Amino acid sequence: MFLQILFFVAILALLGILVKQAREQRLVVVALAILVTILPLNESFTGWSLLLASVLIVATFVFSKSRQFTWKPMYYAIVAMYVLGFWGLLRLDYLALANRTVDTTLPMIIFPILFSMVQLSKRNVVLLLRFFVWFVIVVCVYGLLSYATTVYGFSWKVALLDGKQFSRFFMVFPLTWQPSALSIMLLMALPVAFYLRYHDGRQITLVEMLLATILPILVLLMVGARVGVAVFPILLGLGYLFYCKLKPTVKWGLVGVAIAGLAVLLYLLPYDIRERFTDQLRIDQRTIAISAIKEKPILGWGIGQQRNLMACEARIQNLGIKNPPVFHHFHNLYLDIMVKFGIVGILVLSWLIFGLLGIAIRKKHFLLLSFIAMYAIVFYFEIVLYSPRWVVVFMFWFCFLIANQEHLISLRSNCSK
Repeated sequence: MFLQILFFVAILALLGILVKQAREQRLVVVALAILVTILPLNESFTGWSLLLASVLIVATFVFSKSRQFTWKPMYYAIVAMYVLGFWGLLRLDYLALANRTVDTTLPMIIFPILFSMVQLSKRNVVLLLRFFVWFVIVVCVYGLLSYATTVYGFSWKVALLDGKQFSRFFMVFPLTWQPSALSIMLLMALPVAFYLRYHDGRQITLVEMLLATILPILVLLMVGARVGVAVFPILLGLGYLFYCKLKPTVKWGLVGVAIAGLAVLLYLLPYDIRERFTDQLRIDQRTIAISAIKEKPILGWGIGQQRNLMACEARIQNLGIKNPPVFHHFHNLYLDIMVKFGIVGILVLSWLIFGLLGIAIRKKHFLLLSFIAMYAIVFYFEIVLYSPRWVVVFMFWFCFLIANQEHLISLRSNCSK
């Protein structure tokens, strides 16, 4: 209990420092800080924190003398995803599931509207990114301290070796997330820390950058989240390639060494973590999904049919699956969206992914490139855009990076050699 109180005191202190340094646009900065902190902490806070932030942003926009609504063209891709989901509801017979789906996907409309009302200064964009880095550091420190002190009585050596118990313990209040969802939030700190350290001046110290890089990966390895293991090397490699100005032969030589080292590391990973990438449940789900897609490839089966497909005895027998995995989704956004919406759905998702990728590459937008690279991998393991725990976090970063891209794309400084 003491550590939980201390945790919230630390978050409030960070908010206080942020408000003091913001100087202007303070209500908007507070609103965005609320979204970046409270949303990931507990799903029960999502509605209230989103409502509070929305009220602050709309009030600031309405009473501003120089208000300007700046809708970004890329928002149409996410709106198309929302419309696709709404169209899927027309083919749905379960009213309760329909209501839940609408509640889950509503942020796809709310966030683009809110960020179209927000025109942050470059200073406040950087302040919010620094705030996020320290928020992640505090979350990691809280989790590690709570675990070591509560479970093992300050025995760090034993605590660090028992990743399975850590995975269960870390999911208690105020961090009521499953490992993959937690991974997404923590991993975003790595490119943000790189950006603040090596882009447009030294906005954070080397110690801050290392803390925001090492602590999350330590937590994720202990939790055993496959997303963390898969995404972390990609984000690290992107940061290295983007910011380190070495000779091409040296740079790519080091990349080769890193890939070889990564292969060895993956081979040496504990069996229970490696097994997560090829567990039978997901293999069976993938088999069922592919068979369903072949039957209705154009428009798909509609929303809410995944469980029925996994529970169909005739299909299970034909595919030779002994223990059918019965879930409401297929643990893979690409397959899930094709089952629900067919080729139409995967085209809309491709518009979103390749549209963001094109902007990131064309404008050398490192944070956006890291964001879409991370989610392109996460989509393979989880259902993000139709999950209440994650859609708000995805939408925050998506809209924040698109709305403030002009502040974030000019490369100034080089990586230390």
